[in-house]
Amino acid sequence: MLGKSDNKALQEKLDLLQAENEQLRRKLMLLSGGQANPSMTLGTMTSFGHTRIPQAQATIAGLSVAYFIVDDRWRVIRLNSRMADFLAVNKEVVNQKPSLSEFDKLDWAPGVFRTLLQDALQSGGEEIFEAERKDSGPAGRPQFYQFKAAWAEGQGTVTLEDVTRLRTTRQFFERLVSPRIVERLLDSSEDPFLSHKRQLSVLFADLRSFTTFCENAEASVVNTVFNEFFDVCMRAIESNDATLDRFVGDQVMVLFGAPLPNPGHAYNAVKFAVDLQQAMQVTRRRWVQQGLITPAVLEKHPEVLTLGVGINSGDMLLGLFGNERANQYTVLDHHVNLASRLCSFAAGNEVLASLATVQEISKYAKANPARIAIPIKFRTKAQIEVKGIAEPVTVATLAYEPG
Repeated sequence: MLGKSDNKALQEKLDLLQAENEQLRRKLMLLSGGQANPSMTLGTMTSFGHTRIPQAQATIAGLSVAYFIVDDRWRVIRLNSRMADFLAVNKEVVNQKPSLSEFDKLDWAPGVFRTLLQDALQSGGEEIFEAERKDSGPAGRPQFYQFKAAWAEGQGTVTLEDVTRLRTTRQFFERLVSPRIVERLLDSSEDPFLSHKRQLSVLFADLRSFTTFCENAEASVVNTVFNEFFDVCMRAIESNDATLDRFVGDQVMVLFGAPLPNPGHAYNAVKFAVDLQQAMQVTRRRWVQQGLITPAVLEKHPEVLTLGVGINSGDMLLGLFGNERANQYTVLDHHVNLASRLCSFAAGNEVLASLATVQEISKYAKANPARIAIPIKFRTKAQIEVKGIAEPVTVATLAYEPG
């Protein structure tokens, strides 16, 4: 038989479970557009993605904050112009202290304001919810909004931010650059999708005799080799403030000085090239030892799967090019063609750079000697003809410690 203290403890647990169940029911209604479907599970809650987002991840230059405040009777007693515009109401409506229910009618997030305010009141903390709204235009581009609710001194505050740019930037660039670059980009005023001219460096690298290797190897072996090459490239990209432009077959194109400007772009490109060459030389020896590169292929093509690298620097057009269905964050200019040409001209294990890159590194090294972590020595190799460039181009080869 239960005593009074046991009954009290049991009742408190039941009350707590009931409160948690009510909170979950409200979230289910919000996620399902107003109807709590008993068959829904936590695994299906993906429509809006209720989540607690660290404040540092929710800040980016240009975001505008809308807000309103309710009193303890759930009446709207204050709102700013941005929230009034968002709700399509006159700001002076607060003089009548309308009920929150008059505003809580977003067809793409029904009941979001009351739900978050009730949860914040129960938890005593801040509740955050992110919702997606489809653009009504012909492109149908989604917009993302972040709602926050909190209570203080008997008043509830809801803030609203358009985080579309934040979400788009993060989702787009987190597969191209290291996480630290993404965070710096989000904290900057830089609009990475705006096309503009910028001084930067571009690098191409590809595996020699890759086609020959593919013709003489099993598909599974080719898959292993390419995946490991991809992995080596991505690790070098993450450690050298680089941006992946694209992989085309066995060739990788990498940008330096994008999406954020970097005065050391040419130096970073050369350091990346050295890191990549050294890592690939170690990897290639392992491929030979494992028999992935057969003795017959190696004897006939000694340069097989060695890496050639070309680098060029200059003012290039940078931005997002294409349309809604297919686009590419890349650079356009004859400087890109020169880097590609240098890559084709390079021998296996060689790094070639244009005179522009050499001069840019020299200038940066003089201004920032403490930031130069590797010895950099170039020697002139040749002059080559490049389509679109009237004069022959001076080419320099980099001396570096092999891997």
